[in-house]
Amino acid sequence: MQNTDSANYPESALDLLLSSVSETIGMGFRFSQALIRWSKQYGRQGLPWQGHKDPYAIWVSEIMLQQTQVSTVMERYPLFMRQFPTVKALATADLDAVMALWSGLGYYSRARNLHQCAQQIMEKYSGKFPNTVQELETLPGIGRSTAGAITAFAFEERAPILDANVKRVISRFFGVTGNQQNHKTVQLLWEHAIAILPKSKSQMPLYTQALMDFGATWCTPKTAKCQSQDQSCPMMRECKAYELGQVDRIPAKTKKKQSPTFTTHIFLFRYQDEILLERRPPKAIWGSLYSLIETPWEPLGEKIIHPKSIDVKDLLYQTCLANHLSKNDMDSIASIEESHAIEHIFSHRRLRMQPWIIYLKRKWSCRSAALDWIWISQLKEYGLPQPIRVFLESSSR
Repeated sequence: MQNTDSANYPESALDLLLSSVSETIGMGFRFSQALIRWSKQYGRQGLPWQGHKDPYAIWVSEIMLQQTQVSTVMERYPLFMRQFPTVKALATADLDAVMALWSGLGYYSRARNLHQCAQQIMEKYSGKFPNTVQELETLPGIGRSTAGAITAFAFEERAPILDANVKRVISRFFGVTGNQQNHKTVQLLWEHAIAILPKSKSQMPLYTQALMDFGATWCTPKTAKCQSQDQSCPMMRECKAYELGQVDRIPAKTKKKQSPTFTTHIFLFRYQDEILLERRPPKAIWGSLYSLIETPWEPLGEKIIHPKSIDVKDLLYQTCLANHLSKNDMDSIASIEESHAIEHIFSHRRLRMQPWIIYLKRKWSCRSAALDWIWISQLKEYGLPQPIRVFLESSSR
């Protein structure tokens, strides 16, 4: 009787398939153990979020480390944890307080999601952090990789991670040359990430931290350790990219489009020691932060209009104040000062801001819930975009 399990494979093909699976499993085991040994000597030590079993503390650090340099997070993480030491403290905090502490870290949707996620954990889970990847993925701002990191560190679950550094490490080790924006390539990387997990759950916290450290400090985009003179990388013997001489070409690099540049006029309205700010819509750039009133962003053309040729009062009718300005309001403008242009670079665009400082004889009434007069001495209590904060601090001296 024919064995139905192997009916579709010639004997040599089946042997080859089983051999390939066995080789992958063997490589995965050797990879995880070599990485753990490496971390004991070369892994990063003393980071303020290391050694925690508290899923809340781990979660905050993982979100904060997304798109933010470790050196910056080392300074801001302790401040955040002191002000919001528990998920309950974060959930019950005012969003303005959260955004104020996040100011300067960028990608502000992370802060909004942290706040919303903490509230959902209190409401749905009575303040107890979910302990499965599946449950964590249903919460705002938590994707599969972040959920994997939380469960690996806090609950010692065999859950893979796949951030940008890990994608690079795995791509090089297994010789994955596909475009990392491609769904099939990402799925393959997830399969490899699972295959290289250590067998022992107790090793998961150390292994996960080691994998992050290795990608961030040794298997880096431009200066991988295997290309240095000492060639001390523990993965060299089995790394496909090194074997093929393709370390500097894996992962495949995609050409970045030139970032478009936009321009806007921003207005600092001052009445004595108060300034007028606008709270930006949640889904806008710098969403939910307080900022200066501005004109719509426009693509920067070849012709740059010099500030001296601009009628600033006319510009105010292009702002959110357009439907609220009266003749009395315009007459209450005491003086207008031009300030130096501000250049700010986002991940996907550039912005040129031309500031105007407008001194008022009387305080205008706020006819919109998004507008608010703020005491200059209380600016630190509000979430502000970093370039706006720097400008206000320099203008208020």
